[in-house]
Amino acid sequence: MNRPIIVWFRRDLRLADNPALATAASGAGAVVPVFILDDALPGAAARRWLHRSLEALAVGLAALGS
Repeated sequence: MNRPIIVWFRRDLRLADNPALATAASGAGAVVPVFILDDALPGAAARRWLHRSLEALAVGLAALGS
């Protein structure tokens, strides 16, 4: 039985050329993408950037069947 592999998206929210994601995807198990939100993120600009980046990540993951 192949166990799922968790990919923790922390600072690197890109799909293309992401070493952790590539390594996980090369395995036989399902890949489970995870992001943990830190509510202490300072500044409106940083929160806006994070929101847009996570939206783009979600769209990209959905396109890959996640």
